[in-house]
Amino acid sequence: MPSCSEILDSAITYARIDSDKINSAMQALADSCDDEYDIAVGYVSHATDAGYSSDSCEELLGWGTPTESVDLLENDGWCRYGAYDAEGETSWRTAGQGSQAWPEGGIGWDGAAAHAGEVQRVCGPLMSMRETADGTFVNVGEDYPSASRFTFIFWDIYLEPINAGATLCGSGEIYLYDGVAQMEMYFAGDLEIWQSTTPAPTGVSSNVRIHPIRQVHTRRRDTRGRMDVH
Repeated sequence: MPSCSEILDSAITYARIDSDKINSAMQALADSCDDEYDIAVGYVSHATDAGYSSDSCEELLGWGTPTESVDLLENDGWCRYGAYDAEGETSWRTAGQGSQAWPEGGIGWDGAAAHAGEVQRVCGPLMSMRETADGTFVNVGEDYPSASRFTFIFWDIYLEPINAGATLCGSGEIYLYDGVAQMEMYFAGDLEIWQSTTPAPTGVSSNVRIHPIRQVHTRRRDTRGRMDVH
């Protein structure tokens, strides 16, 4: 039988990928694991852009949110310490200053390697799309051959072009291959494409999600091995 800690880990993972399985995990915590249930509720309640939440980790703690929940929220980019300016009015998510804020949350491409083995939503600016005999490799943040890049991998799938300047986001398990942070994608439409709009008079830019990307074709093969990313 899973321990309370293991059930909590599962609940947080399900929350991050918006899985229906979170309901059974939360019920298991409610039945047997009071402390872990409070942590999960604290995380799930505030891992959102809804108006009732806060970008300030200090404020969440002041509301009585468990410290462990706030640590998870900070790690995933939902809150940060010192989120507001001296007047307490400017949110870091909308100010366009300081830490990079990604469309609808998530972690940045440059921090993904630290989350290897976790299921996360990763975002970054498109640098290149490279087709090989093994499929399509979509590099964000930095281009091949930089080991600092993040790569979305579509095995045996070939995609239509994506306009330069787009921000890409995808959800899945992060793993390292030769030191490069990567994520395998199984359907073309799972890769989110965001385009910046013209900045408003306030100087605050926004992002809009454009139509899902389509795959051009898929190639079948009997065996598959992970090749070096291009």
